[in-house]
Amino acid sequence: MIKGIYALLALSAVVTAAPQPKLEPKAVKIARDMMQAMGGEAAWKQARYVRFDFIVTIYGRVRFARAHLWDKRTGRFRLEDTSPDQQSAVVLFNTRNQTGTAYAGGRKLEGAAAESAVEGGYRAYRTDIDWLALPWNWLAPGVGLKYLGEKSLKGQAFDVVEVTVSQPAGTPAMRYSAYVSQRSHMLEYCSVGVETSLWDWQYATVGAIRLASGHTNTEKQASISMGNVKVLDNVDDAFLTDPARSLTTLK
Repeated sequence: MIKGIYALLALSAVVTAAPQPKLEPKAVKIARDMMQAMGGEAAWKQARYVRFDFIVTIYGRVRFARAHLWDKRTGRFRLEDTSPDQQSAVVLFNTRNQTGTAYAGGRKLEGAAAESAVEGGYRAYRTDIDWLALPWNWLAPGVGLKYLGEKSLKGQAFDVVEVTVSQPAGTPAMRYSAYVSQRSHMLEYCSVGVETSLWDWQYATVGAIRLASGHTNTEKQASISMGNVKVLDNVDDAFLTDPARSLTTLK
């Protein structure tokens, strides 16, 4: 269960990040134009509760299936691991201090098992949130931006930016090569780490902003579904405190 809650071996490719990530001015300009095209930084900051899934399918088989609820204002988070090969798990924690509680099969974990599960839940959050909202986080603390130049792809001109996202202590950074359309100013493709195969980005308009709804990688015969992405103004507090609740019932 612990490994299943945050493993992403089929997708992850990592590098060691510099202690102080740098932001190149041209890449910062691309980031601001991109966020404006997605609804504007002010609208993203005002979003309160974000509900999304992370369902990875490779060669027609579901490898990971996680459900998330994030209170952006307070940092509270609920993660439900419903991966088919793993015991069901719920982790309730705060993204700001990385503390919380974990449950497996309805039983509360204690001691080292609980600590490991909460750590795993936090790592899963850090991975999965990139696939939902990476374009919104280019200017966040711990993110480095390096402009790699222009590239033509499928008849379009793209600006390519290397985005390096710092991870928890002891974990290598994640690196993405992001392709931002010069026409739409949207992130439309990315590769991960040293890999060259591209993931495309599909979007949903949720309220005043846009968030990723899914990704496909034809070379890997893989897809990532973000589920029915929602931005909510109000959520029953029990979803962030009661392990017996289920995100399938959140309307």
